[in-house]
Amino acid sequence: MEDVFGPARARLATLPGEAGAYACDEDGRELFGEGANELFPSASVIKLPLVMTLYADAARGLADLDERVEVGTRVDGSGVLRHMRDAAPMSLRDYAMLAVIVSDNTATNRLIDRIGTERVNERMREWGCPLSRLERRMYDFEAARAGRENVMTPRETASLLLRLVRGECEDRATSDAVLAILAQCQDRTMLRRYLPYTAIVANKTGTLDESRNDAAIIRGERAVVVAAFTKELRDTEAAVSWLGVLGWCAYRAAGFAGDPLPPELVRTA
Repeated sequence: MEDVFGPARARLATLPGEAGAYACDEDGRELFGEGANELFPSASVIKLPLVMTLYADAARGLADLDERVEVGTRVDGSGVLRHMRDAAPMSLRDYAMLAVIVSDNTATNRLIDRIGTERVNERMREWGCPLSRLERRMYDFEAARAGRENVMTPRETASLLLRLVRGECEDRATSDAVLAILAQCQDRTMLRRYLPYTAIVANKTGTLDESRNDAAIIRGERAVVVAAFTKELRDTEAAVSWLGVLGWCAYRAAGFAGDPLPPELVRTA
């Protein structure tokens, strides 16, 4: 039987840094696993459980998606709010959209302020993710120096996406609302790198100086969930190339032939 994930496995062996990944089908059957239980700096992939918590709490009446919150202190990094000085108070729903589709760090911090880190961690424990943790706001360098880092494992991250596929983020409607946001993610540089624009994907990426991460649901004849994290990279271009190959493998596992991979060199510096 063909090893659909063979190309990703082969390139992982020469990746200049540490990596872990986990992929499964919609029934939870493992398709690929390497370092799946290891903790990695999550970067912006931590915004996935943050938004899931917001929507799940809203479904229970514990939060109001229409609640308007001042933009407040802007922070650097990805997003648009740091460039907008006259933005009016926005709804939690719109902050969640910005946190995912353009990975807005200011929007993310407003959600963290409103929900609280411990509430997100409580939800993750409830959802069977005891190792992954939200420890700090975006661009909180003092917290980072104190050793408080947002971390996730590939397997636990994939389980969160699988929960959405199954309609188990509180209920089907709530899960679909979160999936609709993830489907608008504008970052195509990692797992979606070698996929056609027609591919049906819902994902959230994350980037740090020495990390490139992505978690996605790829739909075809069946849904395939894949989550991949890297750290201590010496070559970030090699990492996004590997992530692209991994996404291409997942696309094929979902039932598509997939176009031939481009002759892109993966350096091993």
